[in-house]
Amino acid sequence: MTTLPPTEPDSPIYDELVSLGIVDRKSVVSYWPTVRDRSGISVFRCEQSGVIFLSTAEHVSLSYYERKPGASYWSSENRNAALAAAWEDDHRRAEQIRYLVANKRWLDVGSGLGGILDLLRPVAKEVHAIEPQRDMRELLIGLHYNVYPSIGSLGGSLSNAFEFCSMFHVFEHLAEPLESLRSLHRVLAPGAKIWIEVPHAGDALITSFNLDAFKKFTFWSEHLVLHTRQSLHTYLEAAGFAGITVRGFQRYPLANHLFWLMRGQPGGHARLPQFRDRRLEEAYAGVLQNLNQTDTLIAIAERP
Repeated sequence: MTTLPPTEPDSPIYDELVSLGIVDRKSVVSYWPTVRDRSGISVFRCEQSGVIFLSTAEHVSLSYYERKPGASYWSSENRNAALAAAWEDDHRRAEQIRYLVANKRWLDVGSGLGGILDLLRPVAKEVHAIEPQRDMRELLIGLHYNVYPSIGSLGGSLSNAFEFCSMFHVFEHLAEPLESLRSLHRVLAPGAKIWIEVPHAGDALITSFNLDAFKKFTFWSEHLVLHTRQSLHTYLEAAGFAGITVRGFQRYPLANHLFWLMRGQPGGHARLPQFRDRRLEEAYAGVLQNLNQTDTLIAIAERP
């Protein structure tokens, strides 16, 4: 029996977006009928803000992530193979945050494989991680990392404990995003920085190119909300952070977009190597940044 998608969102995240003034109920429209991996969930968009969110969040909980098997996110059977697949992102991110991690007590939220932890452990004063996925958490503990199962498990004894916090493609997975940010605010020392990288609702493949093949691929039950610059800024401000900057970053190069437009499929950055030219990619990324249509947003803020 086919499950029809809901006609209106029924989600605490939707209610939170409205209460924060990010989303206007009158501007919310049904945007896409389903997600790629689960029936009965549809995608909504606020036409005023551009924020995209799912019809529900009830399918995602801490226990859901706890049970996720091994290196399933990376389609790999072991850590080494999965690290190889994540090499480019891990190294790029490590270089971006190295100056913020150096000689600091660092907390990384949603560490997964821990590739970035391996790269920056030599420069940090201390490395701490949050990883709800049991298999990954046990693996990281076996590598002698300090690992917590959830943001909520950071107790009062860790108040003001950390000098830098990072979240790479984690914030969009959180069923309680505002409370999670407030919890992180409590464990950061005054003057500490937080770095958040998320997918962008304004991605050119969604906006300018309006590509149905990409929407069918990218809308996923675990991505509860796709943010804009303003929505991400508003969340950080509401959680008590200051000195907030949000900028666009293009994660996937021109070759990736060309393949989407040609074939309606991912992987163009590997399958069209003849279009992998640094100057060309930088120029294209600059165009997307000027249009505010990058695939990624990066926010940096400070705990006053």
